[in-house]
Amino acid sequence: MTPSSTTSASASLLSGRTARSIVDELVTASGNSPVTKVDITSRAVSISVRAGSSPQIWTWQGGRITTSAPQSAQTVSRPFDPDSFALDDLDRILSVAARATGSSKNQELQILEYNQGVVLMSVSTRPETRPVFFRADGSLVTTVDFTSVAGMTEALRDAVGGDTQVLSVAYQPGKGLMVDTRTDTDGIVLRRTRSADMPAWAVERRGDTGAQLFSPSDVSPAVLADLMTRVPTVLSKPADASKLSFTIDMSDGRSLPTIHFSLAGSTMVTDLEGKDITAQVR
Repeated sequence: MTPSSTTSASASLLSGRTARSIVDELVTASGNSPVTKVDITSRAVSISVRAGSSPQIWTWQGGRITTSAPQSAQTVSRPFDPDSFALDDLDRILSVAARATGSSKNQELQILEYNQGVVLMSVSTRPETRPVFFRADGSLVTTVDFTSVAGMTEALRDAVGGDTQVLSVAYQPGKGLMVDTRTDTDGIVLRRTRSADMPAWAVERRGDTGAQLFSPSDVSPAVLADLMTRVPTVLSKPADASKLSFTIDMSDGRSLPTIHFSLAGSTMVTDLEGKDITAQVR
């Protein structure tokens, strides 16, 4: 039987309630196959699914539901539940994206695996602007200022992900906030990086998996943001503030991690409350 739709052919697809309804219809039409991508424009809504060994695309356009094979080999993407994403809030999401890019022309929303199992929503436009990313709950992945409490809070949350024990937390100018965690392979760590203007991404790399773990919840974003602005002055190098970097780990053998700052050849060590303990650990 040819799948049918109860959504009017003239419906506005960029309305949250309509988009949600159509996606649900497409999932049902696919036989509730695992969804790997959702694509919504003003003209059509489509989902990509895993159907046995062959991926399929189910599309709603003009009130009709059709299915097709992808024109090119799809990249492997982790399946997700579209109902877990804030499609009901589509109108607001598109408005926020338009303000962020300065354009609302031909907006397209996609839900797709971004990196290492992290699935995000993104909004792009044509002519192309930079994509604007949103989390599943509809919150914007903002451009963060690492010297602000709000910016450091978001960066730390994204870089930590769901991990409760980490090997290190570090910041490098031009790269962003980086969190290393153990993997199942000795000598290989997973590094998750949150740059200033992109969602966090993860990559495996060589690292010291034997280092002592600590809880990232002990690290205060407010303290880090304050130190980012205060340490350059303490080191008498305020003009070099943009070059400041730090690493938080258990390398000093204390009961809690310490923060090692480096700036233009000078160093400083603090505890997690921001107290200078350089003389105590050297």
